[in-house]
Amino acid sequence: MWWVRVTLGVVVVVAGQEQPRVVTPSGTFLGHQYPSARQGRNIYAFTGIPYAKPPIGHLRFREPEPYGPHPTPYNATVTAPACLQWDNLRGRGPVGQEDCLYLNLYTNVVPEPPGYFNTQPVVVFLQAGTWTSGSGADDLFQPDYMLESDVTVVTINHRLGPFGFLTTEDSEAVGNYGLMDQVRALEWVRDNVRYFGGMNDSVTVMGSGAGGTSAHLLMLSPWTRGASTFPDNFALMQRVISQSGTAYSPHAIVRNARVQALKLGFQLGCPTTSSRELVDCLRSVSGDKIVDQIPAMYVWDEEPVPFGPVVDQWQGSQAFLPDEPHHLIRHQQFLQLPWMLGTNRDDGAFRVQDILRDTSLTEQLNKQWEKYGPILLGLPSTSCKDPVDVANRIRKYYMGKKKFGEESSKEFVEMMTDRFFLYPTDQAAKDHCYYLKNQHCYRYELAFTGRKSFLDILHQESPQDVAKSMFGAAEFNPRFHNTRGSHGWGVSFLDELLFLFPSSKLDLTYKRDFDSDSASRVSTHMIMLWTNFIKGSDPTPLLDGWPDDVSPWDTWWEPFVNGYMFYLQIDPQMESKDVPLKSEQMAFWHDLPLFENRDHNVIRDEL
Repeated sequence: MWWVRVTLGVVVVVAGQEQPRVVTPSGTFLGHQYPSARQGRNIYAFTGIPYAKPPIGHLRFREPEPYGPHPTPYNATVTAPACLQWDNLRGRGPVGQEDCLYLNLYTNVVPEPPGYFNTQPVVVFLQAGTWTSGSGADDLFQPDYMLESDVTVVTINHRLGPFGFLTTEDSEAVGNYGLMDQVRALEWVRDNVRYFGGMNDSVTVMGSGAGGTSAHLLMLSPWTRGASTFPDNFALMQRVISQSGTAYSPHAIVRNARVQALKLGFQLGCPTTSSRELVDCLRSVSGDKIVDQIPAMYVWDEEPVPFGPVVDQWQGSQAFLPDEPHHLIRHQQFLQLPWMLGTNRDDGAFRVQDILRDTSLTEQLNKQWEKYGPILLGLPSTSCKDPVDVANRIRKYYMGKKKFGEESSKEFVEMMTDRFFLYPTDQAAKDHCYYLKNQHCYRYELAFTGRKSFLDILHQESPQDVAKSMFGAAEFNPRFHNTRGSHGWGVSFLDELLFLFPSSKLDLTYKRDFDSDSASRVSTHMIMLWTNFIKGSDPTPLLDGWPDDVSPWDTWWEPFVNGYMFYLQIDPQMESKDVPLKSEQMAFWHDLPLFENRDHNVIRDEL
């Protein structure tokens, strides 16, 4: 191997190939390049870049600290390790390591020094995984489509489970570390992305599931703002995209966080008489021992979520989330940014197929609904006066007298979709978008099934595949071996990502062609609409030279505003609907005595 270093250039030559080299205030980074999936354009990838110090030892359960500059060139060509987790998303058991606060940056242009120019908008993508699993690695989804549309892409890891969210509800362990990690990563992007060709004043935060919820929570947090709730040069983001997750989601906030911390401490033999003793003990326990306790933290199957974001009012002026999301919105305490949000028609299918593949879980729902139904539906006693009655009303409305099973899976999917995805998104849109000033919301529903589904990834996982996984895995879980075709479940959770990102895991790449098959047409349209929003806050902007009544994008995506609750139905026709989405079902949920309905604000009733 021979090296040629170009001191004033942007590349080094390694074994006869050019290697991208970027000099930033944080150090010099050496990446790698590869051709994009469809157009063969050069993509420069810089992976495994640390954006914060390893959160280990005394830094466990603390705010992330900046990593600092690298004194020597950093080899940004390795896969960033996933954060330590019990992986429910893909059924792999304990995965990852605590030293995990890394990001990955992908660009199609490396500007030459010293004349750096902000050339491309940036999207920072946040992972799904209900606060317990996932990573920013590109083993499932690759950034090529976005890069071919001249968007720089950043993915990140953040702490998960107890490492990311354990709190004693006082200064000993304040919680929300996973969200603080996201802010620290955004600060790194602000300070460094322009050296990679990205625009640090045009950053869109985008995510699915918990990533979509995170994106919404970041809008509500004082930590991402500048001088006020209106965007300025100090705000960390300029646009937000929330897919299948908002701050109104039932899993968005954990409200018994101290109880969960005490429970974990008890399981590990730590003293629980004081917060300091508990946290000191938990810092001394190995991460592997902590993550092994996660299954015992659940009450039934994977419910409820034991660790997640909290309202940390005890932090006072330093609070990350100083009040309930709907209170912050009502009092207009959020960053005023354009917001795209939406759901997939059958988002709940992911959870339903998970349950129906385990006959013992299905049997428990059928025989002991009053015990397990409230847990499944996220109805603890703290959320309503009579959770059993509410669970019975929900089951009767959707299931009638049917038992849970394959023959009633459609009704089961609709119930779970409306509870955990559609109703929270509907209410978040109605509340948040009402108070949005001088900006617009854009809402969608993906109603089209592509050639493959995210559920196909679970089909693909065999015991042999899991055992050989580079990430490590527990014994194979037979619940994840599906016998029914994924399309039988509809448009499931994360399926929208397959239209926006190619997947090497599924060997799936859509053509960039409006006149090809329907799935490629939908993918081409979605990439165009998403990147239009990322570049200019409007998915279907007017173009010079085009008449106002003719869309250059083959559709108009009308904004969601008070009195005109438009949403785009994403399918081959791409039509903006001018009627509320599933208004009868939304009225049913609105009238239930749920925690999120306990103090309907006047504005919501007016809508």
